[in-house]
Formats: sequence, structure tokens, C-alpha cells
Amino acid sequence: YCESLRQIGAAREEVPGRRGYPGYMYTDLAMLYERAGLVKGKKGSITQFPILTMPGDDITHPIPDLSGYITEGQIVISRELHQKGIYPPINVLPSLSRLMNAGIGDGKTREDHKSVSDQLYAAYAQGRELRGLVAIVGEDALNERDLQLLKFADIFENQFLRQSRDEDRSIGEGTLDYAWELLSNIDTKYLVRLDQKWIDKYHPTDKKND
Repeated sequence: YCESLRQIGAAREEVPGRRGYPGYMYTDLAMLYERAGLVKGKKGSITQFPILTMPGDDITHPIPDLSGYITEGQIVISRELHQKGIYPPINVLPSLSRLMNAGIGDGKTREDHKSVSDQLYAAYAQGRELRGLVAIVGEDALNERDLQLLKFADIFENQFLRQSRDEDRSIGEGTLDYAWELLSNIDTKYLVRLDQKWIDKYHPTDKKND
């Protein structure tokens, strides 16, 4: 659709925007993405899950970039994780939900949900960065904290992201408790995104000591 808009714009000799796409492409995409369908006699509406291929896997390309501004969230699939055999191959770092904060927390999911999510994200992001550093200087140049984060990135991908096709995880006793088990591979002094009260209450080691 967007490629057609670019060709039509060029044929009409319209002033092009980024990479030759017309300046009104954002408006056109918004009209498509924000459509809500109502079913006669039924409550609720139809939510769209558009599937978008990124030219050259470039998330900064105008089409995925504009789509990201319009939609309420995005799930990014990683070719690298797919090649590792990790299913589903979701790249959590660029993935996001703009509605998440309004739907989690005490009385909705669990009180520690936001803090655990932030800590998982931060630890995994740092572990991914350290992989690039290790490729240059080797693991011997890393300190204790860096080694733990590097190991955590592998654990996160192979144990948290990887799921069987028929696996069913609940939020509380499933996903969040499992996240705490994975975070126990990192010393608590490095878990800077977690309040101490959540560590005291949910951390597996602290609970055993109690």
C-alpha cells in the first residue's frame, strides 16, 4: 500500500517526504490502523493486529517507524533469535505496549509487575551490549557484575523467551515468579530497578532465608 502511494505521488509530481514517500502517508496509515469494527448484536469492538515486514529489517524505515507512532504497541520478531531456534523469537528491547502501565499492578496483575518488568528489560539490554564487548576484548576483561549480566542474557533468551507451542503461563505464579527465579542469577546489589521491599518479599533466596 505504501509503495503504491509513493508511486502515485511520483506520478503526480507531488513533493516527496522521507525516502520518497508522500507526506500524507502518516494520515493514510492512521486511517487504516485506527478503524474499529462493531459486530451487530455483539458488545465490544475488533482489535487490529497488523503484520508488517520491515524492508531490510530496518525498523527506522518510514513504514514501520510511522506505524509505531500510530499503534498502541508493537511486537518485534528477531531474525537472530529465530536462527538460534528460540520460539517465539520476540526481540523484547524494541517491543512495547503503550497500554501496559494502565493494566498492571496491585489489583490488576501483581504489585511487583512493573518493577520486575523494568529489571528484566534493563538486565537483558546490558547483557546484550556486553556480548558485543566480549567479541572484542574477551570475557577475561569483564568484572563480576558484567559476567553475571552476560550470563543472564543467555538465560533470559533460552529459559524465559523460549516457550513450547502448548505452554501456558499465568501472570503471577507463572511469569512473574519465573522472572524472579531468573533474576536470582544476579546478585541483589546489582538489581537496582527493584525496590528492596519486593526483593524481601519475592526473591527466592530471601524467601528461603525467611
